Amino acid sequence: MNNFITTADLAIWIALIVGRVVLCLVILKKHLFRKLPWFSLYALASTIETIVLFVIASLCSYTAYYYVFYVTSHIVSLFAFSTLIEAGRRVLPGLDLPKKEQALTFLMLTIGVIVAFVTLWPLRFIENRIELAAQLVVGTTFIFIATYSRYLGFYWSRLVAGISATLGLLYLIQGAVRAMAWHHPSAMTFEIRLLSQIANVLAVIAWIVVVLSPWGTREYTEQDVLKLEAAFARIEASMGTGEVKTV
Repeated sequence: MNNFITTADLAIWIALIVGRVVLCLVILKKHLFRKLPWFSLYALASTIETIVLFVIASLCSYTAYYYVFYVTSHIVSLFAFSTLIEAGRRVLPGLDLPKKEQALTFLMLTIGVIVAFVTLWPLRFIENRIELAAQLVVGTTFIFIATYSRYLGFYWSRLVAGISATLGLLYLIQGAVRAMAWHHPSAMTFEIRLLSQIANVLAVIAWIVVVLSPWGTREYTEQDVLKLEAAFARIEASMGTGEVKTV
């Protein structure tokens, strides 16, 4: 398969491997396995996938590369979906706060638009539509979790928001890339594939910055917890006894 690998492919591939190895080391240094175990496993699985695919591409045929890519990409996607659930469990309990109806309504409308787009976008195979819809919905849900976690304003939510926003953008870009690759002629395949690889490198850099930052590492004292409980009590009181203004 060496004939299919360009100099640009090789440079980005090496940069991606180095970046993902650095990310794994940063995760170990910051003990992120304790806070976000599924994201940590996603980062590890992605690193292994990139190295394995690089070796396969260098030594084996395109057919072998395709089958290995098909299997490993679905395994990594499973870890990404587990990360989505993990991030949601950190944030979605906050949906008891005000504006939960507006937030969920906006999410459902966005998913409806995605379904309509995938239905109308000219694709040949039904499995391509299902895969594209799954990528776009997962990406949109990650963005929703990132936005809502920042709306909650908790200190730790910056960590979840940074990881979720980057994963969301990455999945949306990959979904758009696949939609173009499956629709446009093969002459554009190289440019489309290069865009996906660059997005992966930028995502890894963003995760390294987010994990290394002090976001989400603050240990709450008893006084901090009391302040949070008092704030929630005021919100509940205002919702339960709020005055209705009339004109």
